[in-house]
Amino acid sequence: MIIHANVILISSYAVAVISSIVVGLLLRIPLLPERPMRQSWTISIVFPTAVLALGFSAMVFKLGVDGLLVAAIIGIITALFSKYILERVLPEPVMEES
Repeated sequence: MIIHANVILISSYAVAVISSIVVGLLLRIPLLPERPMRQSWTISIVFPTAVLALGFSAMVFKLGVDGLLVAAIIGIITALFSKYILERVLPEPVMEES
């Protein structure tokens, strides 16, 4: 079975993720969250930066704007959003002591 895929679209997703990872490394965002990862609310490159880059790319591409340059810009904006704005939008939950 041959899967027909738009090569530009798939490479645009890859460019968005790679550019968000590179900019995240330049901004010194940790690569992985703190341990234990299930209970960590640390922003990292793997989650949520790369996942947000994929989501924002999907939204913009669905609106009809696509291309490698747009994907690179989305990756840069996503890394900046994760570093500076995400904590304000989604604050860390208050943990109750047992």
